[in-house]
Amino acid sequence: MKEFYDIVIVGSGAAGLSCALKLNPDYDICLISKKSMAEANSYLAQGGISAKLAHENLDDYIEDTLKAGHYENDVDVVRAILDESLDVVEELTGYGVNFDKLDPDTYSLHKEGGHRSARVYHVGDFTGRSMCEVMAERVKARPNIDTCENTTFYDLIIEDNKAVGIRVFVDGLYKNIYARAVVLATGGIGGIFNSSTNYKSVSGEALSIAMKYGVEVSNLEYIQIHPTVLYDKAMGRHSLITEALRGEGGILLGINGDRFIDELLPRDVVSKAIRKKMEEDQTDHVYLSLENIRDRERIDERFPTVFQACMDKGIDIRKDMIPVCPGQHYHMGGIRAQIDGRTSLPGLYAIGETSCTGLHGRNRLASNSLLEACFCGMKCGEGLNASLPDFKAHMEENRETRNIDDIIADYHKILVDTIKERNHDFYEYWLKNEDA
Repeated sequence: MKEFYDIVIVGSGAAGLSCALKLNPDYDICLISKKSMAEANSYLAQGGISAKLAHENLDDYIEDTLKAGHYENDVDVVRAILDESLDVVEELTGYGVNFDKLDPDTYSLHKEGGHRSARVYHVGDFTGRSMCEVMAERVKARPNIDTCENTTFYDLIIEDNKAVGIRVFVDGLYKNIYARAVVLATGGIGGIFNSSTNYKSVSGEALSIAMKYGVEVSNLEYIQIHPTVLYDKAMGRHSLITEALRGEGGILLGINGDRFIDELLPRDVVSKAIRKKMEEDQTDHVYLSLENIRDRERIDERFPTVFQACMDKGIDIRKDMIPVCPGQHYHMGGIRAQIDGRTSLPGLYAIGETSCTGLHGRNRLASNSLLEACFCGMKCGEGLNASLPDFKAHMEENRETRNIDDIIADYHKILVDTIKERNHDFYEYWLKNEDA
């Protein structure tokens, strides 16, 4: 780790990796990760990456995205990203991502909740991991990119109303890293919840840091609860039960065996229906039945991640129903950003889940997250190649004396209080009871 880079990228998920791979190889780049590079939520994405079908009317995909987002999306952003979605898939394929195929010329596409058509490209049920491993291998092979793991970003360095670097905690020491551009790709906020599909380390400090400096944020109260998380009494990261299982024919049943909802409605609708059913039946879970899925006896081959997570709990999905409940999953809000990552603060860029481009509106359509992360990461890289800010700052040593855990805890409190202020009903219904 050096004191100065052309570009520093905070985050090692799909957005950060996509950006890094697009950047000019002559740039000196630092990519940091709070934990290991693999401890990014993108690695946990099971379903896949959605893209416009080759012969599909783009307006159909746009309408599905707008409907899921309660028509609070930015229509221009939606059209721009979805129109180039197939290009993103082709770029990933070029990197070496091998999306599943039915035959050499035909991709295997899943249908997920809110989609009128099967348009989700996938690699088994571990798409995010496959994509990120392929991109990470390429990033690590580039001599101009330093990858720094177990490095906690805890503050921006601002001079003359411009981001000129970041402050980090690594190996027990506080350090400053200066750069011509700072790209935040820090992911979501699930770590502030006791029960979430996110890694605990992904906890939204970047949003509180941005707010501290008056950087524009948007829709911080828009938080997605995924309908089907593997039920577990223990707190912590819970295994996601992919929406693709419902797309394949899985149905939701109450504890008395009664079906109570159209499983392929948007996530927020299904989550509320499950919560209501749990309250009516006075239970803490419902069941996902796979009785209608074709070739169920071979489901372990098609959904190995779900199969193993359930087997670890003594549940054999080839014959057993899966106990599920809603759990925090995704954050639609974030640092307000253009599709190329530009924010209201010069020198600062935000991409992926930590940003809010307007693509998702109030609620995200299934499998649009990896699409946005990769699309905006690539556009951010292209934009920085075209115009990298000049560097003018007084470089100095880091003199931080506070405890890093206290610093991070303060950021979490700011974020929770902001969510409570902006959406008290959500706080009372989903967040308060988790003692976040």
